Amino acid sequence: MPRLDYLEDTDLSAEAREYVANAEKAGSPDPRVLRIIFRTNAGIAWYRYWLALSNDGILERDLKELCRVKIAFDHTCGYCSTVRSSAARDVGLTEDRIQEVWDFENSTVLSGREKAALRFADHLKHDIAKADDDAFYDQLREHFSEAEIVELGLWCAENVGAGSFVRTLNIITWEQACELNPQTAANAESKPAAA
Repeated sequence: MPRLDYLEDTDLSAEAREYVANAEKAGSPDPRVLRIIFRTNAGIAWYRYWLALSNDGILERDLKELCRVKIAFDHTCGYCSTVRSSAARDVGLTEDRIQEVWDFENSTVLSGREKAALRFADHLKHDIAKADDDAFYDQLREHFSEAEIVELGLWCAENVGAGSFVRTLNIITWEQACELNPQTAANAESKPAAA
């Protein structure tokens, strides 16, 4: 049960109702979170930013989705862990590829570019000192232009920050997410210990 109430359509502005309808089609974010955050104009402004960051960038949609879901798994956020972008699916991102993020460093499926992006997401989530390093940025430059690094950093930081807040809303618990997706449950149980 969410910790804050969902707004009904009658409580939403016309713009907010349109955004909820668009989210229902896009698959991400799940409209339930919008029905909570749209109680303030700041929530609508945040969503406009999130849409721009999601849709207007130069990075591939599936790469961004891999990073978003990796951060969600690391948060053990039930809500964010169950949401999937239809745009990323449309370009070929499968659930099997998503599940590779659990042990991305040892994946034989993910590319070097994807692993570098996931490493950046991991560092921003768990140990900022590892990202705050010239040698690490040299590694990023092997796979990304400077513009792509900026976008990747903003995307990952957005998902670390907003994802932390969304987890506290308790829209879906981690246990419910694992029940909904047995692959996530199995991978969470077998996740390698942190170094």
